[in-house]
Amino acid sequence: MDNSKFKSNPYNFSNISLSHSDVLNILKNLNIQDYTINNLSLFQQSFVHNSYCNNSSYDEYEKPKDCLSLFNKSYETLEFLGDSLLGSVITNYLYNRYVFYHDKNEGFLTKLKIRFVCGEQLSFLSKRLNFNKFMIISKHTEDCSGRENDHILEDIFESFIGALYLDSNKDYSLIEKFIINCIETHIDIVDLILNDNNYKDQLLRYIQHNFLVHPQYKTVKEENSDQFICNITRKEETEDIFISKGIGPTKKKSEQDAARNALIYYSVISK
Repeated sequence: MDNSKFKSNPYNFSNISLSHSDVLNILKNLNIQDYTINNLSLFQQSFVHNSYCNNSSYDEYEKPKDCLSLFNKSYETLEFLGDSLLGSVITNYLYNRYVFYHDKNEGFLTKLKIRFVCGEQLSFLSKRLNFNKFMIISKHTEDCSGRENDHILEDIFESFIGALYLDSNKDYSLIEKFIINCIETHIDIVDLILNDNNYKDQLLRYIQHNFLVHPQYKTVKEENSDQFICNITRKEETEDIFISKGIGPTKKKSEQDAARNALIYYSVISK
């Protein structure tokens, strides 16, 4: 865990509290009308990052006027619940759409599900719903571009689903409607099917087929930078053969960048 976020004054004037009307507007934009909110604090909790929760390291700091108080709970348990609900809804959605009507196989469904629920896709949906506006994060996390952090954005999309499920008295059909309307409004499903952007998966298949080995990834954080550097090699007898290098703001993105560069090197894809 990065403990640096707990070593400085957490109070952040950029944080705003989610209101009753904010929740209703989010739902109305996805064609969910006349919803009755039972517990607004659940929805507010779904946006609270752990960097803005009560912590003994923060005891020395006094809350400024007109700044949100620290919270007792973060979004993490709601995220856990929302993640499971999301997976279940997407599985049913894909089965009903592509098996019943198009007789697609398990491999197709698995790959498409991965593309639907990957962090990058969920982060994109969070941004489309303007969830970053309501993110509750520490000043340190804010200064580290936390409001644009894909991992946090992914988390709050799932935690909002968890909050909606609990607030609606566990109305699964409502959760289905929220997720499916969100997908069909904001995601180009045809493009998602036709364009495989999982370069690591493509590279794995290519290397296994042509060299009978697995590609090896080594990722390190660049000194004095927020960037990660990834080098890919493959074994050839006793030697490690360098294939490519990638850079990105997260470990996953640097690996995908390196895998993409490797596929270009092997002429599997074009630049």
